[in-house]
Amino acid sequence: MTRTATRPRRTPTPPARTAEPAERAEPAERAEPAERAEPAERAEPAERAELAAVPEPAVELARRLRAAACLPGPSAAPTTWPCDMALLAWLRRMTYPSLYTWTAEENLARHWIGGDIFGSRQLPPAPEFLAGTDVRRLAPHLVAPLLRRVSMTRPAPSAAELAPAALAADAGRVSTFRRDGAARLWGQPEHTPPLPDTTAIPHIVHGIWLGRPLPESNGFWANYGAAADSYAGQVDFVLWTDIPRARFDAARATPPARAGRSDPLAPVRALLAWASTHGIHLVSVAELFHANAPMTLHTPYALELSRGLPQGFAAASDHLRVEVVHRFGGLYADGDLHFLPDGALQPDERAGSPPDERAEGPADGGYRLFRGRWHGPPEADGPARLPELFDRVAASAHGFTVHALTDEIVLNDVILAPAGHPALALWLEGARHNYLRDPRDLYAAGAPQPAGSDPPLASDPQAGAGPPVAGASGWRGEPASWTWAVTAMRTGRVHHWLLARLGIGAAELVKPAPAVRGHSELSWLPPVDGQPPVACPDPDPLPTLVACVDLLRWQHLSRSGDLCLTAVAPLVRGLPEPDTAWTALLLAFGYLSVDLGPVTSVTDRRRNQDRTLDVVVLPPEAEALLDRAATPATWFGSGTRSGDAGGAGPEVTAGREYWFLGECTVPARLLPPRPDPPDGRGGRDHITDHPATAAG
Repeated sequence: MTRTATRPRRTPTPPARTAEPAERAEPAERAEPAERAEPAERAEPAERAELAAVPEPAVELARRLRAAACLPGPSAAPTTWPCDMALLAWLRRMTYPSLYTWTAEENLARHWIGGDIFGSRQLPPAPEFLAGTDVRRLAPHLVAPLLRRVSMTRPAPSAAELAPAALAADAGRVSTFRRDGAARLWGQPEHTPPLPDTTAIPHIVHGIWLGRPLPESNGFWANYGAAADSYAGQVDFVLWTDIPRARFDAARATPPARAGRSDPLAPVRALLAWASTHGIHLVSVAELFHANAPMTLHTPYALELSRGLPQGFAAASDHLRVEVVHRFGGLYADGDLHFLPDGALQPDERAGSPPDERAEGPADGGYRLFRGRWHGPPEADGPARLPELFDRVAASAHGFTVHALTDEIVLNDVILAPAGHPALALWLEGARHNYLRDPRDLYAAGAPQPAGSDPPLASDPQAGAGPPVAGASGWRGEPASWTWAVTAMRTGRVHHWLLARLGIGAAELVKPAPAVRGHSELSWLPPVDGQPPVACPDPDPLPTLVACVDLLRWQHLSRSGDLCLTAVAPLVRGLPEPDTAWTALLLAFGYLSVDLGPVTSVTDRRRNQDRTLDVVVLPPEAEALLDRAATPATWFGSGTRSGDAGGAGPEVTAGREYWFLGECTVPARLLPPRPDPPDGRGGRDHITDHPATAAG
């Protein structure tokens, strides 16, 4: 049995030079519907001879992939649009005029993300107990009782238990502040969507852990447990998870395995016990963001989650945190932040301690990696407890806050706002359109725009002409590892663009310390020697390969025809037969990308943080499907661009290698499959040796 299809090659990084700017790709026209992909006929004996080099298991797996697909698939255009026309008009002024117009949304979604050919992004309907409950329009005092009742630490509630009268009998605590006149404009110009007469923020702390049960070894476990105990009866603590309710029910109903035997439900059982002990509500993302009430960022969230990597879970969390606070209100806080009083902290973390100005921090990470000074109120004058923090933000000029750590560093590990705040609606649109653009644009050269800088003038002819550049800025003092992946720019820095667009400086925001103190375990970063394989719990490789095809299609569109093998290598490596999986994946992808255009390049090398190279080494049968001698007129590296100041941007070497964010792309083409013969018999998995087409 082959254990791996990729082997790390520890070689020095080749020399590189800075790339030149290139033209920005324009959105393509809306794709025309294509025929549904049908399973291939079983090849005749004479045709099998042409496929003698391809193992039958790979051919059969490729056929299964094709049979599961339906091209071109539903588009990634939003299914729900803002109903408030004043809000929509403002969002268009702040982003671009064709926002939420059918033609523009369809064209952009088809051009940059493509169709959902497997139905992977299809949302489930609302659970029965939410029938008649509109989770998008809950009164602030009803949010906490709803989340308590839908918590998976208890059996599913009945619809009657979620009726407004039943929820009101167990109302949650809320911070309120009356506004009138200009105060409703939250520091923004006239014609900005106003806040309600009363700003109301429920006393809820939202945490997120995706991809697997929260491990006891993570700081989140101790921090949230202790904080929930400390604030019992004052603040509700919620953990949002993608683990389905059925798995928690199974953990409750199944006794632990005997000593020495495997128990796949043990982590779920431990999570249940932890949450029950500390009164933490375990809430399912899919139950509260269902088909009738989806996220604005559902497609980006689903794409990032399908990567199966810590970076993908972090990016999905970047989206989910804004969605949760925008829908329900309250405080989102990373689980590794500190909520405890001074007595439980180390001396150098207590209020009034001298700031650490070192450029390099401790070995286990943390915000001391940053430089900078705070020009606002000193930390000792900040809110001492969470209820006071809720009160201060509700009464603040802007009515929301994020984590202004210094006058230069503003982080998204804290978001506190009432439900429906217009600033969060704008944040969501900035994040959504970061997926409708070339990733190289996120690292475009130019002077960094601090959070307090002025937005483009309304008279600027370029302002609002296209999707917003949300996140394209550099920040002094950040470790290089934070700019190593596109995740940080695409999802983790949208708030920088937001504050700049609103003209809000960091010193104007309510600082959450000392009630919430900065700390980070940087758990989303990969090991310095490369990303390990992602274990596949399913004995059938098809679900993993479906996720791989979804990722490859997305990368193909966003990276100008690139076959980004590094994006799926950890998933394929975790399969029992990775060589078979690689061959099936490339064999099927030619058919599963006919609506996207030809493959023009391949990315198969990644520079790890320890400067070694991790190389995707394909099995011979899969490698034979690639033409690496191809010279396409355009490919991901043919238009060179300038990189970010930290050296994480693109580089071109010897005209044939293009380095971007530590990954190497070279021109190539995927050999086209042989067309079906006129008699309609099989032959769909054949590969031709004829010269390259016009695309090559």
